Amino acid sequence: MKNTVKTLVILFMCAAFFISGCQNVEKVEKQGKVIDGKEVIAKVNDEYILKSDYDYQVAQVKSALEANGQDFSKDEGKKILEEIKKQVLDAMINDKIALQQAEKEGVSLSDEELRDAMNSLEEYHGGKDALDKYISQQGLDRESFEKSVKEQLIINKFKEKITADIKVTDEEIKKFYDENKAMFELPAPEIRASHILVDTQEEAEKILAQIKAGADFAELAKKYSKDPATKDIGGDLGYFSKGKMDAEFEKAAFALKTGQVSDVVKTSFGYHIIKVTGERNSLSFEDAKSYIKSHLEDSKREEEFNKHIEEWKKQAKIEKYL
Repeated sequence: MKNTVKTLVILFMCAAFFISGCQNVEKVEKQGKVIDGKEVIAKVNDEYILKSDYDYQVAQVKSALEANGQDFSKDEGKKILEEIKKQVLDAMINDKIALQQAEKEGVSLSDEELRDAMNSLEEYHGGKDALDKYISQQGLDRESFEKSVKEQLIINKFKEKITADIKVTDEEIKKFYDENKAMFELPAPEIRASHILVDTQEEAEKILAQIKAGADFAELAKKYSKDPATKDIGGDLGYFSKGKMDAEFEKAAFALKTGQVSDVVKTSFGYHIIKVTGERNSLSFEDAKSYIKSHLEDSKREEEFNKHIEEWKKQAKIEKYL
C-alpha cells in the first residue's frame, strides 16, 4: 500500500503523460464541443472526456512547470504549452481506453479497497482534515478526488494483471548498473556506523574495556544498548552523511576509520561507543540492485502496457475536439 500511496501522491502533484500516435481520430478545429449539454474535449467510443477535467489537468501541469521556472508568456513557451495540451489529452484518452478495457476484462475495485486507499492517503497527509485541505488546495472536492483515486487504482490493477509475466534478469540489472554508474554517485561521502548507548559514563567505560579486550561489539550492543531501534541488530545505524546525527556523535564518528572504535562520546541521549564499519562515495551494486530491479520492472511494464493500449486504440473510435 505504501507504493500505491506514493503513486497517488505523485499523480495529484504533477500529471504524468505520454506522447502517442492516434488511430481512428477525427480532428475538429474548435477546442471543446457541447454534446448532450456537456462541454467535452474528446469522445472515446461512447464515453466523453469533459473539458473541465482536461482544463484542470492542463492547469496542474502548467503550474508545476512554472514553479520550476518555465515561462509560457513568450512564443517558445506558448509552443510548449500547446504541446503539453496535446500530451495531456492523449494521456486522458489512454486512461479512458484502459478503464474501458479493464471493465471488459472484469477488473474492478471494491469499496473496501477504495476505503483502504483513502485511509492510507489520510495517514500520509496527517489525517482526514489535512487530506481534505490538500484536496481543496488542488481545486477538487472529495467526491471527484475519490473518483480519480479509484480510476487510477483500477488502471494500476489492470496493468499488473496484463504485465504479470514481466521479469528482469540479474544480467539486465548488472548491465544497467555498469552503464549508469554516475546515477549512483552520492552527493556527499557517507559512513556506516554502529553504536552502543547507555545512561552513564561508568557503564560505557566498562563496555569499552570489554571491546578493547576483544569482545564482539555487536553482541555487546544487543546486551547493553538502550537504543530500541538498533539494539537487536547489533547497534547498526546504517549509512549516513554529515548533518544527519547529533553534532558530538557525528564529530566523533567521522574522525574514525573503518574498523576503529571511539572513546566514550557524550550526547543529549546518553553515552555512546561508536564503531565505523564502512565508508562509501557511491552505492555499490548490491546496495543499488533492489532499486534497479524495481526501476527496470516498472519501465518494462509501462512499455508493455502502452503496446496494449495502442492495440486497443486501433479498435476504438476516438474524436478530439482540440
